[in-house]
Amino acid sequence: MSDQARELLASFDALPHADRVEVTAEILRRLDDYGPLTDDALVELAGQLFAAYDADEAAHPGERGA
Repeated sequence: MSDQARELLASFDALPHADRVEVTAEILRRLDDYGPLTDDALVELAGQLFAAYDADEAAHPGERGA
């Protein structure tokens, strides 16, 4: 991964949760321009996303008000 991509991710991580959700949705919409993702790619991305949510929730319990 490039330094520029790492910086982008660091900026993304610094956003409030609601903004991260909106940015994620926009990126997913833009990915549609590149054609459909395979089922395997979607499963991998979903796993990574849920792992990130779990880690964030563990680091900040109760912030989203379950």
